[in-house]
Parts: sequence; C-alpha cells; structure tokens
Amino acid sequence: MLIIVDDDRSTRYGMRSSTPIRSHGMKVLIDAVHPADVWTLGAVEDRLLAEGADTLWLSRPGKDSVVELIEARGRPHVPASSAGTTMFGLAKELLVRDRNALRTTRRFRPDLILTRSPAGVHAGRLTRTPVIYDTDDGHVAGLLFWVAGPFANLIASPTATERSYGRKHRRYRGYKELFYLHPDRFTPDPGVRGEIGLVDDERLFVLRLTAFTASHDVSEAGMSRAQIDRILAMMTPLGRVVISSESVLPPDLAGMRITTPPERFHHVLAAADLVVGDSQTVCSEAGVIGTPSIRYNTWAGRHPYQVELEEKWGLTRAFPLTDEDGFFSAVESSLADLDGLHERQADGRRRMLEWCGDPVDDLMTWIAELTR
Repeated sequence: MLIIVDDDRSTRYGMRSSTPIRSHGMKVLIDAVHPADVWTLGAVEDRLLAEGADTLWLSRPGKDSVVELIEARGRPHVPASSAGTTMFGLAKELLVRDRNALRTTRRFRPDLILTRSPAGVHAGRLTRTPVIYDTDDGHVAGLLFWVAGPFANLIASPTATERSYGRKHRRYRGYKELFYLHPDRFTPDPGVRGEIGLVDDERLFVLRLTAFTASHDVSEAGMSRAQIDRILAMMTPLGRVVISSESVLPPDLAGMRITTPPERFHHVLAAADLVVGDSQTVCSEAGVIGTPSIRYNTWAGRHPYQVELEEKWGLTRAFPLTDEDGFFSAVESSLADLDGLHERQADGRRRMLEWCGDPVDDLMTWIAELTR
C-alpha cells in the first residue's frame, strides 16, 4: 500500500511519505536496515537537508521500527525488502533488496549513497554512484562486512576499529551513537517520565531483549526466559520496569512492554536508572547518554568500540553467557548503589565527550570529498 505524496514522483519511486521531494541540490539515497541506521544516517541527513539536498530512503518493513522512525522524520522512503528471520530468509532478502536498491538508484539517480548495509553498496557499484559505507562492526560482522566493505568508495568507522581497510578507510574519533546522541543534537526530555506514568522519585529500569534474527546475529544468543525472570525479580521491587523487545512478549510480560513511540525511546533511556539486556546497540546508546547499562550475550568482548566504551570510559559493562555469575553479581551491586553508579557514569561520559569529536562533521567532510 502506498501513501501518496505531493509530488508526481511518488508513484514512480513507490515512496511512502507526506513530504514532497525537492528537485534542487545534491541527491542522496540513504539505505537503512536497522533502527540505529535511521538514527545514525538521519543525523547526517539533517545536515544535508539544511544545505538543500534531496534525499530518499530505502526502508525495511518488518525490522523493529525502521519504517516508523523514517516516517516520524517525515521523509520519503521506498520499502526495499521485508526483514528475513532465518539464514535462508536473510539470503533471499539480500537478493530482493539488491534488486530494489538497484532499481531505485537508476530511477532516483543520486549523487551519493549513504548506507550501513550491503545493498546500498552494491547498487552504487553497479551504477558508478559514490558510496559511503559506515560500520562500527567492520570485519567482526563477518560475511556482512566482506560483501559490502570492499565495494564501497569510502568506509567510515570509529577509531576503535582494530583493522585498517586501506586507503579508502576513514576513522572518526567517537562512536556511532554520537551521530544522534551527541549533546549538540540530543537533549533528554524529563517529561517522558509522565508519559510512562512514573510518580515522584520512582526508579525506572529498562530491560532490552533482542530477537537475534539479524544477519550478524545468526548463531548468537542472549538471555533465557529463566534469566529474564530472575532479573525482573531483582528490579521490580525497586521501581518500574519497562521492556523493549524485538520479539512478541509472552502474555505475562506483555503488560510491561514500553508504550512510548519509537522516536521517544532515547528519552526513556535517559530517564532510566539502569538498562539491562542482551542488545549491543541499546546498551551502548544508554552508555553515551549517561545511563548505566549491563549487557549479557555471546557478543560480549568482541566489538572493539564497545570494549573501548567499557574499558576506557566505564560507560557500559558486558558479560558473556559463560559468566552468568558475574552478570548477576554486576546487576545486584549496581542496584545496591544506583546513586554512586550514576556519579561514576556521569564522570565517564564527561571524559568521553571531552575526547570525542563530532562524527557528523567528519562524515560531511568525506561526503564533500566524494562529490566535489
């Protein structure tokens, strides 16, 4: 189903939006397959739009809140593929997304493609359109990186990236989350506490659960139901617990699901006293906002930038599934000293922000390099 926009190109591109597409300035195609892609590349889009660019998104229905976040921005998008959930489904999806990305590129004729996924890179390569491929995982993501990175015109990553990807590799001093959570762009809204229904000084805890259906999450794992119940038993007596989950929650947990709109989620994180879960991105987001977070999954210790967030700044903690005792001990000690934990978190965030640059500034410089 298409939502018609005030421009005759809506039917031609299959776009969904209520915002007309402008016909002047540089044209940029933005490829998003994960909510974090919308936040990350959306911060760059804001700068591009301010300079008169014309943008179009490739969206991914069925993946968490990708479509909802793009539409909350009021931007036009083409549904390029529906999210796969198995290895076979993901492989099939990539073929469909490659085809639709190529088709959209030929019709839209962008001057640049911004992407964090392979399809945008492939479409750019086949049409000789310059591509910036942003990745905070790099080769750690395995096949996902190797089918994209080598074909991009420029690879952007944090300085924490261990490996060099050659002359086309550029590093920004900071983290993906600072694209959209840098204090110059994000100010927490304390009013979100009222939206959740919190009273007075009631504590707020966020439990984030990942579906592990993304291509880089195949064969990875996080918390079991028994461990979730144990965490809830620890946090519930101390305050309100809301659950953010990529999967459908069982009936006995459904009433705890967060009800605020996706575009308000980071305000919820900022209002929280502690975030616990098995999500890489959400725990890192909480960390750079200034909210303590504890992560438990098979990815623990494997992503260089998240290791840096933990070891250099103390902004998050991660435990592998082989260290269940360490994980629950960390949750218990954190809950016992939330005020002290917040003070240490604030100090680490202050030091991190003094060290970091603004990655959006870096990306805008590299965009100028590719399109001049």
